[in-house]
Amino acid sequence: MAAAEYVTECFWPGVRESDLRALDDRVHAHAAGEPVSYLGSLLMREDEVVLCLFEGDAEAVGRVAEQAAIPFERILTAAQSPWPLADSPSQRSST
Repeated sequence: MAAAEYVTECFWPGVRESDLRALDDRVHAHAAGEPVSYLGSLLMREDEVVLCLFEGDAEAVGRVAEQAAIPFERILTAAQSPWPLADSPSQRSST
């Protein structure tokens, strides 16, 4: 069974790229030794929203997010589509 994925959803007024670099450093430091992989973040500048993606244990994700001072409102279960699908009609027609 694959590890579960989670997203921390953050409304972060005034967030800058330097804030995200510092956040990455904090998360990596606090994730060491935890059953969690930090997969990075996504910044929506216009909305001042940051999504941080994790893979692993739900409780550990919450612990790491709190210890790393991620300013999240909630933690959501996430899923990724299996892109690209090699046998999809759009893939076949483009070759």
